[in-house]
Amino acid sequence: MTEYYPHKCLSVLGNEVRINIIAFLQEKPMTVNELCKKIGKEQSLVSHALKQLRHCNFVDFRKNGKEREYYLKSDIFKKKNKPLFELIEEHATKYCGKTKKE
Repeated sequence: MTEYYPHKCLSVLGNEVRINIIAFLQEKPMTVNELCKKIGKEQSLVSHALKQLRHCNFVDFRKNGKEREYYLKSDIFKKKNKPLFELIEEHATKYCGKTKKE
């Protein structure tokens, strides 16, 4: 049986800055500077939040010249009409395997 840790996913999502990042990335991929302007927070805070979101495979980035353009990696933010815990379980099963236990 594969172990997964949905509480880690919920913990990462339980933050206003990270939720705002996800909301803006649902519109389109963005750089750190674009996210900072939209959210109204400093670069170090946004970068730290993005690192946590990447650790749980909610977002990822691609190089765009000298900048990183972040985008939503997880499918759970694209699905509608499903219970929250079912979506988290799907995400955790797909992305949060045994190696993520802390």
